[in-house]
Amino acid sequence: MPVNFTFEDIENDPIFKKFVVKKKGRSVGTLKNYVFTLKLFCSFIGKSPTELHDIHREDLRNRAAEFDMRLTEYLDDYVSYLIEEQEYTYLTIKANIGRILSFLHAFKLRPTPEIEIPKKKVLEDAKYALKVDDIRMAIKHSTTVYQVVFLTQAQTGLSISDVLLLDVEDFVYAVSERGENLSIIEDLTIKEAIHRAKTDNNLIGCFDLRRKKTNGEFYTFAGPEVLKNIALLLESREEELLQIKAPIFLKETSRLAKNDREKLSLEERRLCPNMVKTYVIRMHNGKKIFPKIEVDGKKRNYFRTHKLRKWFSNQLRFKAGFNAEDTKYLMGQKTGDVLEHYIDPNNYAALKANYRKALPSLAVNDNITMEENQEAIEQLKKESEIKDEKIAKLEKKMEEGDKKRDKKIEKLEAMVKAMVEKQTNGE
Repeated sequence: MPVNFTFEDIENDPIFKKFVVKKKGRSVGTLKNYVFTLKLFCSFIGKSPTELHDIHREDLRNRAAEFDMRLTEYLDDYVSYLIEEQEYTYLTIKANIGRILSFLHAFKLRPTPEIEIPKKKVLEDAKYALKVDDIRMAIKHSTTVYQVVFLTQAQTGLSISDVLLLDVEDFVYAVSERGENLSIIEDLTIKEAIHRAKTDNNLIGCFDLRRKKTNGEFYTFAGPEVLKNIALLLESREEELLQIKAPIFLKETSRLAKNDREKLSLEERRLCPNMVKTYVIRMHNGKKIFPKIEVDGKKRNYFRTHKLRKWFSNQLRFKAGFNAEDTKYLMGQKTGDVLEHYIDPNNYAALKANYRKALPSLAVNDNITMEENQEAIEQLKKESEIKDEKIAKLEKKMEEGDKKRDKKIEKLEAMVKAMVEKQTNGE
C-alpha cells in the first residue's frame, strides 16, 4: 500500500540517521539526493528506510536466492513505474537505483539484486500526444483542486511533484513586484495577493523554485488563467488553512472525523503525487473518461500528468517559437552553470516578455489576450522611478547645500556686524 513519506520522515528515520553518519564528509547536495530518492522509493513500496533495511537483512540471513528476495520485486516494479508512469530516462533510473543499493551497501547488506534497466526507450506514437481538448476534458470531470493542478502543470511546465510542493507563500511572491535585482520589493498579505490575481488580467507571475531532484534553483512563469484559479481556490479555503506556509494543494479530508482532521498538520494535509496518480487511474478505469493505449505491447493510461509537461514544451517550442534552452530552463531541466544567464535582469525580462507572447498558445479554458511590450513598459517605469529618485536625492543635496551656504552667510554677516560695532564703540 503506497505511503506518502515526507522529507522529514526520511531524515528522522533511525536507520537513515545512521546512514548519514556513515556517509560523513559527503556534500549536502549528495545527501539531499539520497533523501529525495528514498522518499520516492519508500513511498512507492510503502516501507520506511528502517523497514527496507530490516527486510533485506532478513532475506540475507535466510539465504534467499536473488529471485526470491523481496528487494528484487520492489526494484523491478519500481523500474517499471519510473519508465511507464514517470517516463524517466535510463541514466536517471540508473542513478536512482544506484542510490537505493548504496544505502543498503553502507550497512554491509550484500549481495543486492542486479536490476535490468531497458536502455531503449519506446516512445509513444505522436497521435497520442495530448491536445488542449484532452486537458479541458480532464478539468471538466475533476474536482476543483485537481482542476487547478492540471491547469498549473499545463501553463507552467512544472512536474507534478514540483506543483504539489507549492505553498501559499510561493503564490504571494509570484504576484508581488520585483526590484532591479529580481528581489521582492513589496510585502503583500495573502488577501492582497488573491485580490491582485483575481483582478489583474495582464498579470504574469513568477514562481521561484528549487528542483528537488537536482537541488538547482530555477524560476518559471504563470499567466492570469493559472493565478486567478489558484486565487479562487485559496479564497474558498477555511481561514485556519489559509496560512503563508500552508500548501496550495490540499488532500480531501472531509471523510475523516472532525477530531482526526484537526490533528493533521499542514504538511500532512498536502496532496501527494501518489494520490494524483490514483485519481488519474480512476479517470481511465472507473469513469472511463480516457481510453487505454498500447505502447510496446503494454497497456498504458492515455492521460498522464507527465504528458501535461510535454504539452507545455510542445506549445512553447512549436506554436510560440521558444528555443529549446529557454523551454528546458522554465521546466527546471537546465540549471547549474546556466543559472547566471537567466538571473540577469535583462534576460529575465526578455524571457518573461516571450512567455507573455506565448500565453495565447498555452490557453486552456480562457481566451488570453495579453498587452504587448508590458515588460518594456515596466522597465521604463523602473528606470523613470530610479531617475526620479536620483533627482530627488540631488534636489535634497542642493537644498542642504543652500542651507549650509545660508548659515555661512549669516555667520559672516554676524561677524562683520560685530566688527563694525566694535570699531564704532572704540571711536
